[in-house]
Amino acid sequence: MSFKMKIVPKVKPLFISFLFAFVGILVGQKLLSYENENLIISHCRQSNLQHIFSYNNLDNIPYKERQKVLNLLQPKKYCYKYLSSETISQIELLDQYPLKEYDILYQVIGYKIRLYADSYNRIENSRSIVQNRLILGLSILNVAFLLTQAIFLRVDSEGIENDI
Repeated sequence: MSFKMKIVPKVKPLFISFLFAFVGILVGQKLLSYENENLIISHCRQSNLQHIFSYNNLDNIPYKERQKVLNLLQPKKYCYKYLSSETISQIELLDQYPLKEYDILYQVIGYKIRLYADSYNRIENSRSIVQNRLILGLSILNVAFLLTQAIFLRVDSEGIENDI
């Protein structure tokens, strides 16, 4: 019975420290998945910046070809996943306009490109806030892990001192 009494105080801090380490690993994995998605969002944002550049330089293209270029200024299919529902509803509303005239098409495409840019910026900002909180939580978990390891070592060393 005395052997069990010596082990129980040692196991609790060790178990708690491993629990903190495991939760820390899970938070780290979530941060890695966030970073992967951030790369995709960044790519969508850069692609949209290229669309803005093309849109702003339509004067250098012959007038007959401008409508073809405007029709190409659409985000990649996988980028739609990162648009807010508000942006999607506004784009659906804009898609209802008859776009046969170049001037109307020009204005609508320009407005859509700005909507895409705003949506990508908002999602990057909100994800940045979540990531900052996860990193802070990970730091707290690491400190808690080290603290429980210190308690474990203290309890373990007390047992060794008592045995001597």
